[in-house]
Parts: sequence; structure tokens; C-alpha cells
Amino acid sequence: MEGGIHIEAKGLGVLIRRPLLATESPFTAADNLVHIEDKSRKFLFNSWKSERINISN
Repeated sequence: MEGGIHIEAKGLGVLIRRPLLATESPFTAADNLVHIEDKSRKFLFNSWKSERINISN
């Protein structure tokens, strides 16, 4: 494992990890990490859902 400070988010069998930048607050960095992952998951789910609707038509 490389040196430095990292932010980790764990939940539902997923571990997300990224380095903490010197200019970031740990609380803000953790919120951003979870928010970005949530947006990504919603996008993937919605694209899967729309593809499924298009196939059934």
C-alpha cells in the first residue's frame, strides 16, 4: 500500500478509496466521494432501465 492519507467509504459490499488532497477537508472529501458514487450508480441504473424499456417495445 502506498503512503499518504486516504478516504474510504464502505457499504453494501463495496469499498471506495481515494487519496485526500492537502486542500480538502476530510468531511467534504468523504461527502463528495459518496455523492459521486451515488450519481454514478443512479446513472447506470437509469441507463439499464431505459434500455430494458426500449427492448420490450
